[in-house]
Amino acid sequence: MEKDIKIKIFDENGVEKEVVVVAYFTLTMNNKDYLIYTENKTDTNGNVEIYTSEVVNKEDGTTELLGIDDDNVWEEIKKVMVEIAKDGE
Repeated sequence: MEKDIKIKIFDENGVEKEVVVVAYFTLTMNNKDYLIYTENKTDTNGNVEIYTSEVVNKEDGTTELLGIDDDNVWEEIKKVMVEIAKDGE
């Protein structure tokens, strides 16, 4: 059984959080990297909340997580999430 991979990120307010990596992948449609992660919190229905961000490696050696606003990209990410869910069954 694999151990959870944990990373530290900073939210939009600059607060450091430790999160668990669910998946890290590159979409072939745009050759950009994406991260699916969780804080292992659940919503009111008991579902684990997950988040997705575009991963951008900056010239200064830091990494930035960006929101996703392209509907076509979201459709492809949803496909990845479905595959992850199938693999977890």
